[in-house]
Amino acid sequence: MELINRPLYLQQLQKLRGRKAIKILLGARGVGKTSLLDIFAQDLQNSGVNRENIIHFDFDTINFKNLDVSDLFKALTAQIPKTGKTYLLLDEISQIPNWQNAIIQIMNNFDVDIYLTSSVNLSKIAAPTIPVNVLPLSFKEFQTFYNFAEDVPLKERFAMYLQFGGMPAVIKTLPDISAAISILSNDFYASILRDVVAGSKITDFNLMIGLVKKIFIQVGKIQSYNKFSKMFEENPPAVRTVENYVEHLCAAQVLQSLSVTDLRRDNTLKRLAKYYPVDFGYSTLMIGKQEISQEMLENAVYAELLRRGYEISAYRVKNSLVFQVERGAAGDRIYINVVKHTTAASFVPLRAVKNLFAKWVITADEHVTDSNDGIKVINVLDFLMTK
Repeated sequence: MELINRPLYLQQLQKLRGRKAIKILLGARGVGKTSLLDIFAQDLQNSGVNRENIIHFDFDTINFKNLDVSDLFKALTAQIPKTGKTYLLLDEISQIPNWQNAIIQIMNNFDVDIYLTSSVNLSKIAAPTIPVNVLPLSFKEFQTFYNFAEDVPLKERFAMYLQFGGMPAVIKTLPDISAAISILSNDFYASILRDVVAGSKITDFNLMIGLVKKIFIQVGKIQSYNKFSKMFEENPPAVRTVENYVEHLCAAQVLQSLSVTDLRRDNTLKRLAKYYPVDFGYSTLMIGKQEISQEMLENAVYAELLRRGYEISAYRVKNSLVFQVERGAAGDRIYINVVKHTTAASFVPLRAVKNLFAKWVITADEHVTDSNDGIKVINVLDFLMTK
């Protein structure tokens, strides 16, 4: 299968090469972690590493289901050459019980550089680790995976992106919508069954799916576990049950969460947060195609900011929400309000932020003009298509 490069992540792996730490590629199922390891393996060979010094195992296949930690140690060490640094590229190793013990032994006793992938947040490892958060395709990447005709307007491409999301294997099947939905469904339910339900105290699968649907319908709105519980008009689940389910959905990369702080008090609002699906295709799968909303635009901007490595906070300002984006170690910030259409009200929450940091409104409006007091107005497609 042809591998399409994702330079953002390859460059991160290149910079981390040789660091004495376990590199962990963390992301939802289907996001392309295995392909990234394949691309990295090719890059290693292109840089002069012998093929026998690159070992790639996929522990999500049936061949490895019955391995224990002793088997794991033997299987890996048997292939490590006697000379040269060995690069261990290990997919979904958390499928093996107590895998950490084997990896730490290998790390301490062999000349290895270790890269793991996982679709769940891994428990604490008694060794240095460096996370690499792998997200679905950006809007720019989406257009390299799908072969659009040159005359297809950017707005139509964006609408398609918001419908099908950015899982690489899904996009490669389009325009075969049936095949795309099939792959989305397989990956989504694998995440639910293998990464959320398995190994947890979750017993009610139907409640889990019902909760996911309700979260997706309310995407981008400030929520609490109590509010989610009350969405079930008949037999509402206990708030603690909802909390447990949502935490597992976030750990399995099905949901992304962002806690909300009140600007006036500068304190985190107790148990209030915003939740977004990690991929737009998940939302389409569960609740059908949606008209483009302000919340969807906000989701796209939030994901892009994460992809660019920014630290993001959410502030409630005058009943609106703005992102506070940290731009590097210098302490520089941007405050961002995302709206579908720009009105006078779009600027109000930003003006309430009384500091001299940059302030932006990001909007779906095509013809934009900055405000008289210096608030920058940016079209969302321009934002997503630039660095």
